[in-house]
Amino acid sequence: MVNKFNENANVLATEYWRLKGINADKASEGKLDEIEELLEKGIGGKLREKLDAEAKQLRKEKEDRSSAVLKVEEVKKEILELTADFAPNLDSFEGTRFPYDSEHEPISEAYFSALTDSFLGKPQPSIQFKEATFSTAGIEIHSEENSPLKVLGYIILIIQEAAKHMLGMENKINKSYMLLKQNGYALSALETLIKEGRRLRIKEIKDISHHEDKEYKELVSDDTYDKELVNGVVYLVSGERGYNLAKEYDGEYETTDFGEWVWQICNIEVSKEEGEGKRKSISDSSSNIHKMLKFFKK
Repeated sequence: MVNKFNENANVLATEYWRLKGINADKASEGKLDEIEELLEKGIGGKLREKLDAEAKQLRKEKEDRSSAVLKVEEVKKEILELTADFAPNLDSFEGTRFPYDSEHEPISEAYFSALTDSFLGKPQPSIQFKEATFSTAGIEIHSEENSPLKVLGYIILIIQEAAKHMLGMENKINKSYMLLKQNGYALSALETLIKEGRRLRIKEIKDISHHEDKEYKELVSDDTYDKELVNGVVYLVSGERGYNLAKEYDGEYETTDFGEWVWQICNIEVSKEEGEGKRKSISDSSSNIHKMLKFFKK
C-alpha cells in the first residue's frame, strides 16, 4: 500500500479549517433573532414571504454551525491519529533540508496551522524547533552538531509523542512531565532556562532563581537551595538519550527541543488542574509561572 501521508494530511487539514470557518461565522445569528421576533408580531404581505425564506436559510446555517462543532472535533482527532504515526513523504537530503518527495504533494500550511492549533491553541504556518523547521518547504535542518538523519528522527519523535499525548495515549512527553512534577528544583531550573531563552551557566541559573523564587527560597537555607538546584539541572541533562530536557555546552546549559515541548505540556496541564480551562504557549505562561512552581512544590 502506498503511503500517502502528505495527501491525507492536506485533505484533513482543509476539512478542519472549512468546519472551523462555518463555526466561526455567527454574524447572522443576531439577524435571525430580529426576523423571528418580527414574524411573531404578525407582519404580512410580500415582506413576510421574503422574511420566511430568509429565516429558513438562516436556521439551516445555524444547524450547520452546530453540526460543525461536533465534526471539527472528529476531524481534529483524525489529524492527531494520522500524526501519531507521523510519516511524511520526503526526498533525500539536499543542502540543508529534506524536501518533499516530488511524487507527492507538499504538506500544506493548513496542516501545520491545524496541528499547532491542536497542540498549542494557536495556529502557526510552520513548526519551529531549535534543530529544525518543519514547513511547506520540507524539513530544514539547523543543527551542525548532529547528522540530518538524527535530527529528522528526533523531530519526528517529538511530533508523534505530542500527538499521542493529545489523544490520551501512552507517550514519552507525558512520562517526562509526570516525573518533572516530582522535582520542584528541576522545574525551577527549566523555568529559568525557558524564560531566558539562552545558554546559562550554573551561577546564572542560581542568581536568577534566587531572585525569582524568593518566597520558596525563604523556606530553606542558601546551601540547601543551591545544592538542590544543581541537582535539578543535573536531572534535566541526565535524561535518557533523546529525552533529556536540557543539554550542557562547555559549562553552559540550554533546553532541548524535547524539554521545551514538555514545558508546553506543563502549561496545558497546570491550566487544566487550576480550572482555568485555557491552553497557553510558553510565551503566554510567564505571568503564571510562580503559581506553577507553588503548585508543584506543595
